[in-house]
Amino acid sequence: MNERDLDKEFEILESIFRRTPNLTVQLLLFNIEITENEFIVTNSDWQNLKQKILRVKPDGATIYKGLEARIKNTTVYFFTDGNSVEQSPLIPIKKGNLLINSVPNRNEKVLTNSVLIGKGRLVDLGAILPERIRREGGEKSTSGKEIKGTVYVDNIPFSGVRIKIKGSEETFQTDDDGRFKIMAYPGDSILISSRIEKTMKIAPINYFNSHMDIFLNSNVTSLDEVIVTEKRVDLASNRMVDTAIGLQSKESVGYAVQSIGDEEISSIHTDISQSIQGKFSNVHIKSDRELTQFSTRPNNTLLGNKYGLVVIDGIPIETSDSSSGRSNPSDETFKGYKADASFIDPENIAKVTVLKGLAATNRYGALGNGGVLLITTKNAIYGKGNIKKENRALIKNNVYDSKLMLTDDKSSYTKALEGTKTLKEAYDKYLILRNYNESDTTFYLDAFSFFKDKDKVRAAQIISNLCEMEPFSESYLKIVEMALHYLDMEEVAETLNYRLKELNPFDLQPLFTEAKLKLVQGKKQEALTMFSNLENGETYNNLDIKPIQKSIERELKNLIFRDKLNLDVAGVKQKNFTNIRMNARIMAEWSDSKFEFLIQFVNPQNRYFNWEHASATGDERIQGEMESGYSMEEFEIYDDLKGEWTINVRYLGNLDSDNTLPLVLLFTVYENFGYPSQTEEKIILYFNGETTTKKVTSLKI
Repeated sequence: MNERDLDKEFEILESIFRRTPNLTVQLLLFNIEITENEFIVTNSDWQNLKQKILRVKPDGATIYKGLEARIKNTTVYFFTDGNSVEQSPLIPIKKGNLLINSVPNRNEKVLTNSVLIGKGRLVDLGAILPERIRREGGEKSTSGKEIKGTVYVDNIPFSGVRIKIKGSEETFQTDDDGRFKIMAYPGDSILISSRIEKTMKIAPINYFNSHMDIFLNSNVTSLDEVIVTEKRVDLASNRMVDTAIGLQSKESVGYAVQSIGDEEISSIHTDISQSIQGKFSNVHIKSDRELTQFSTRPNNTLLGNKYGLVVIDGIPIETSDSSSGRSNPSDETFKGYKADASFIDPENIAKVTVLKGLAATNRYGALGNGGVLLITTKNAIYGKGNIKKENRALIKNNVYDSKLMLTDDKSSYTKALEGTKTLKEAYDKYLILRNYNESDTTFYLDAFSFFKDKDKVRAAQIISNLCEMEPFSESYLKIVEMALHYLDMEEVAETLNYRLKELNPFDLQPLFTEAKLKLVQGKKQEALTMFSNLENGETYNNLDIKPIQKSIERELKNLIFRDKLNLDVAGVKQKNFTNIRMNARIMAEWSDSKFEFLIQFVNPQNRYFNWEHASATGDERIQGEMESGYSMEEFEIYDDLKGEWTINVRYLGNLDSDNTLPLVLLFTVYENFGYPSQTEEKIILYFNGETTTKKVTSLKI
């Protein structure tokens, strides 16, 4: 309530104390927490109360839950604007109570509903500026609603796609970033068509839609992606594929591999770049560019040079450079450096393989950040004859060096807070800095990070400001919910999760989180029922839980193992009565599926392995997250390799170039999972848009 008019509010209080000069006053100050003070007013002297109110600096979001139980008197004056992070909030007003608002930017619906239901009275001082009234976001227009969205082709935002409502003649096109907006009614269907009017997809509009991400595939069939975790693996077949280090079994590679043979390279092409256009998903090369100017990352990548590496018969050739630091005088339209690949004869090519993602390009270090094209010529001998097979365990390019890889720098906000001597001084410094950074999300995350392990209540108040900034934003709500979960403020986190579930009732993540929050609150029977219902399909619309099925099963198995005697397990599947054990279980969740990042695991031999969350590693992962509404994954470590393991995270970019929100990740690390000695630790990290690497934790296995 930073916009409140204290002068007008004090006029009301002054008149109250003139009428009743001798009172005992209970003062309840509330945001996401409630604090209580008591004041004695004698002969209308309420200066002590007034000074206390003047010293209060509004900070954080508002929750009305729990307020009614703290009220001691029957005569109550509520000063609030009705804005809350709760699902369908209601102020606990009783008959005869007075509700006073002095904020123009108030929630009129909550204010009026509260006084009508509670039979109280409303003094709305903010109504003098009707043009500034922000109505409740849940109100629906009788003339339809605006639907915004982005169209992705092979997981890349795509321009020029035609959008229209089925049955309407009006047509729109996606902009350069693949975005569109269109007016629609619930029950309408959006037709997404190609430039030649071939219908590609029909997307229905339901009551809950306000934003839609639509995924289309090009006419390229890509091989399935295989993710290899650091655990026991049985090879399922003998299918072999080219990699940066020779022929390997497809199942043992651990990343997406796509190849074409000489039969797919047209003899009419004299330029190799023409030969591979449209042959690989997520490999982009313009018709007027050299092969060395291919890319597997979106244009908004933060990795500097976006172009990939070309390797011919095992030998890397010179690379092009898309950054502006180099120039080529012979090219007037291209500002970077263009390497020549015209010497490659398409008729002499036996095979072309594309490797994408850092996990696939560790062999070539930073040169492979944009992907690798492996070209095998017909006159090359590859993997045959007397060539000695290379021991892949001896590859040196994935040796971990923390001095080179960890790049976590402190912000100016963090340094300012660390320069204070006491927590009170630090909070006062935060309030001063807030005057100049009220709309800076990173500022609140920096302040939260400073206070989170020193003063949980302050940290919660600070991070909840994000809900005040954008009360109907899923990303903001998700960040605050994750932060409150880290702080063990589960009841408040539950309130935020209810809001997320209300916004998208068919999303998987809020349903899983709802059960998890019940579990950590000690409500184990409720948690068991929720997890079991999820697994059995007893949720909205029989949701497909396959993306999070492994996590649900592990939660059920672990809960039954630890508390079976105190639980009613009727209806739980029999398979969940078998305990599962591992040395470490790492659960990760993140604030938005459109962020690109990698999680790095460094084993006791100082070798690192990367799990990459990026469009370059395949279309299905990010598309699946956005369509099913989840942003989580889990990993496990067994004792096959004993010693110290290190886990890091590296920020790569954001598919949504207009999204300035930081990436936030919450890790829950279980050691000795499934054993009586099981322990749990939570770690929260955030990235403000710069390509940095941060350490999550180290584990002794």
